[in-house]
Amino acid sequence: MNEFLEKIKSFFKDEESFFDAKQLLGQNWHNFVPQYFDKILETRTNSVFVLDREGNYTYVNAKAEEMAGKSAEEMLGQNIWNLFPVLKTLEFGTHLMEAIEEKKTFRSEETYFDGMGWYDMQVFPQENFTIIIATEVTHAKNAKDEFSQIITKNKTILNALPDSLYGIHRNGKTINHKEFPHFTGWDCKNKETNLRYSDISEIFPENKLVEIRSILEQVIDLGETKTVEYSIHDSDGEKCFEARFTKAGDVDALAIIRNITERKKAEALKNEFISLVSHELRTPLTSIKGSIDLLLAGVAGEVSNQTKSLLNICRKNTQRLVRFVTDLLDIEALDSGNINFKFRTYSLKEILQTSVDGMRTFAEQYHVLLNFDSNFPQTTVYVDEDRLNHCITNLISNAVKYTPKFSEVSISVHSDDTKVKILIKDNGPGIDPNFAPRLFHRFAQGAPPKDKLVGGSGLGLSITKGFVEAMKGTIYFLSDDTGTVFTIELPIVKPGQIPAGFDQ
Repeated sequence: MNEFLEKIKSFFKDEESFFDAKQLLGQNWHNFVPQYFDKILETRTNSVFVLDREGNYTYVNAKAEEMAGKSAEEMLGQNIWNLFPVLKTLEFGTHLMEAIEEKKTFRSEETYFDGMGWYDMQVFPQENFTIIIATEVTHAKNAKDEFSQIITKNKTILNALPDSLYGIHRNGKTINHKEFPHFTGWDCKNKETNLRYSDISEIFPENKLVEIRSILEQVIDLGETKTVEYSIHDSDGEKCFEARFTKAGDVDALAIIRNITERKKAEALKNEFISLVSHELRTPLTSIKGSIDLLLAGVAGEVSNQTKSLLNICRKNTQRLVRFVTDLLDIEALDSGNINFKFRTYSLKEILQTSVDGMRTFAEQYHVLLNFDSNFPQTTVYVDEDRLNHCITNLISNAVKYTPKFSEVSISVHSDDTKVKILIKDNGPGIDPNFAPRLFHRFAQGAPPKDKLVGGSGLGLSITKGFVEAMKGTIYFLSDDTGTVFTIELPIVKPGQIPAGFDQ
């Protein structure tokens, strides 16, 4: 009896109810299944069947009647094998026969009965009787199968991706999502999952760990998305990677790591090609432009008005090609770090005045007024005058092109104790929010205004950004449907002073 009691102990909600049942069974064990025990079993949500030594039903509870689809009157006294002959054809039936014969307890966690569903079957053979307890697990089985299918599908999708995907905890612990798509959380304690964790030091190079830990904090705390590039040297040479970090939860981030080695090689070849072509084009274009200027000046004799018109078209397009080649060379020089800057301390007002005056004729062609507010305190900056002039004129040129006719572009300056801001505002339609993230990318061009042909190579803003950052400044913009304001922010210096971070 004690062995039987231990086997059914888990079916009682607490020790007190189990003790009551134990006492009742002890007092009435010779009768078995007394009326008190009947009441206890009737409260169970499991199906309970009791068979005698010959396999005849001596007790079934209400749940058992529901499962079998027969009433107690139809089942009591009937032999299980005669009443349900299909059991002999099932694996469960075979195990049940062996268990009764050998008086051996067994459990079949997932047994399917046609028309009934899936059940967790527990069999407790005793000397004179056998108890069968069935717990329906159809919903749990279906949910488990669906979850398994989802996991399999997700794993197939993840394995098809060329990127590596890691979950990274704030403490540096990582999980490979492609290897363990069933990962449900950092507090998962299910030993059957066989999860295998690693540390970020096993994924990223040592010289990038401090930067990546800082990025993780920003991503998790502020919800930002950050990207970092790094390289690893192995037996196959240098491999380049790009890691994109995005917030995944309160304590972790998702890292998407892509091998960009081939992309970097392609970029290097492209830059080399651009550099070669640009240098090869620059000399003949300069010669062509010079020759056209000489012809227009009458060096080769008087030319007709029609010829002058054609030569002016050639001159204009040659100048456009020269500007494009110059832009390509500037981009190449910025990439390689071989660009030469002539830094000095300058009066910002003088540089701005020169830039604005040089663009007035251009603005007039578009019927746009340049409004320069020169009423600001004397401010000194440490810059390359030509490069800063290039940045300002490029921003003014863009503003003029996108500003409606008979309107104005305003140029103003604001400063504090350490920084000065140059603001260039247009009255155009604003920048498309979908295009804004790519605004400073190379060859990126937004939609032109409906009434103007703006042209351009799409390199101007990328070069401007490179020049401004080389002068220890920043450039940014704000835009809505009433216009756009570009801001160049530079550090203020005292006359003759060379700020920290610049070569003497």
